[in-house]
Amino acid sequence: MHTVASRAPIGGGIKAGEVVMAAMGTTYSFSRISTFEQCPRRFRYRYLDGVREGFEGIEAFMGKQVHAVIEWMFTERRLGRTVSIAQAIERYCDLWDEAMAGGPLEVRVVREDRSLEQYRRLGAQMLARFHRERYLHDPLQTVASEQHFVVPVGGKYRFQGYIDRLARDDDGLLYVIDYKTGARAPRQFAGKEADQLRAYALAVFLQWAEPHVELVLEFLRSDTVVRERLDRSAAASIERALAERIEAVERSTVFPPQPGPLCAWCGYNDICDAASTAQRRPAIV
Repeated sequence: MHTVASRAPIGGGIKAGEVVMAAMGTTYSFSRISTFEQCPRRFRYRYLDGVREGFEGIEAFMGKQVHAVIEWMFTERRLGRTVSIAQAIERYCDLWDEAMAGGPLEVRVVREDRSLEQYRRLGAQMLARFHRERYLHDPLQTVASEQHFVVPVGGKYRFQGYIDRLARDDDGLLYVIDYKTGARAPRQFAGKEADQLRAYALAVFLQWAEPHVELVLEFLRSDTVVRERLDRSAAASIERALAERIEAVERSTVFPPQPGPLCAWCGYNDICDAASTAQRRPAIV
C-alpha cells in the first residue's frame, strides 16, 4: 500500500503539497461525507463522539475479505505468480476464519432469510467467478493496489481514500478500478459509487499528469461492469462539488437521525432512540 499526499504530479512538489496539507483541518473521506448525508446522527456518533459501533454487518465483513483476496491476487501477479482458483478460495477461507475469530466487532447477519454460511459461500462464489472471467484474462498492468491518497480540496480541506486498483493498458491509459460486493447492480455509470470514483479520479489528476483516466466499477455479485472515460478538464468541477459537500458537513450544528430500513444495519441502533425495537434484534451468527 502506498500513500500519496501532494497536489503536484510525481517528480516534484511533494514537500510543498505536504506543507499545505499540514495547515488544513479535518481529513474527509467519501465514507465520512456519505455517512453524514445518509444519517447525520450516525455521523455524530462515529466521527464527533467517537462511539464504537456495536456490530459489523455481515455484508461489510464479507466485502473486506473479498477485497483482501483480490488485492493479494494482483500483488502475486506483479511478482510473476498466477494465483489458481483453489489458492484464492483457500486464502479467502483463511482470512474469513481469522477475522471472525479475532475481529474487534461482533459480526451480525441482519436478514432473517440468510445465514452466516450463505454469505461465506457467496463471497467464495464471487471470487471464483472473478478469477475465471476477469483475473485470468485481464490484460492490464497493475500499478498499485489499495493506493492510499490524501489531497487538498477547495483550498482548505483534506480528502483521503483507498483506490482498489490502479492499472495501465498497453497504450498507457490509466484505469481507476473499484470492486463492489453489494447487491446493487447499476446498468450505467451513475449514483454514489460513480461519485466516489470520480472523487478518486480527482486525486489521480492531482498526482499524475494524465490527460484522462478510465473509471471502472466492477460489481462482483452481479458480474456487472460499468465505466466512464473522464477528462482532466472535469477535475475542477469535481473538486468544487466535493468541497461543497464537505462545507455542508462543516456548517452543521445539529445531527438529527434519519430512520429507515437501513437502521437495521447500523451499529448504533442499540443506543439511537430513532431505531425501532425490531431493528435492535440480537445477532444471528
